[in-house]
Amino acid sequence: MMRKIIHVDMDCFFAAVEMRDNPALRDIPIAIGGSRVQRGVISTANYPARKFGVRSAMPTAMALKLCPHLTLLPGRFEAYKEASHHIREIFSRYTSLIEPLSLDEAYLDVTDSLHCHGSATLMAQEIRQTIFDELQLTASAGIAPVKFLAKIASDLNKPNGQYVITRMRCQRLSKRCRSARSPAWGKSLRQSWRTWGCEPAEMYRTAI
Repeated sequence: MMRKIIHVDMDCFFAAVEMRDNPALRDIPIAIGGSRVQRGVISTANYPARKFGVRSAMPTAMALKLCPHLTLLPGRFEAYKEASHHIREIFSRYTSLIEPLSLDEAYLDVTDSLHCHGSATLMAQEIRQTIFDELQLTASAGIAPVKFLAKIASDLNKPNGQYVITRMRCQRLSKRCRSARSPAWGKSLRQSWRTWGCEPAEMYRTAI
């Protein structure tokens, strides 16, 4: 039986919690982490800030050069943990096979789940909608038969979207994996493609 893996990734999670709790922040560039007077690193940034090039793990000083009017917030980790706990409780309604990767993302193995007539695609849609209904936060999801590909898929229709990797999409995805943001074609990647039933060397030639 082919496994059904969903990778759920919250959209700019820390920033999204701040914008939910303070609507005045929704349309301005904000970032979590660091300060204007001390050295620090950005934990996450909302999409208005990302338009200026502000990214996670970026030194705060660099972020302020890119976006001088950036609003910096210290972070409220108890609020983020509370939201994360609620999200995982939603996951548990669909499967007990949950592998958290951080506060804002996790793998769900729904292979044996009977929800939504066993459709992983419909389960992902329902999970995302439930998260929004109960927490007013958006999530993106990727669906595939292996974790590695599910994680890639969750990034292909962000924000607030989802993507399913089917065998027919395998070659198309190989082309996307040549982009600068995608992982290198190392041993783990080759193994993941073969697990999916694709030959990396052939796909590499197609991508070129």
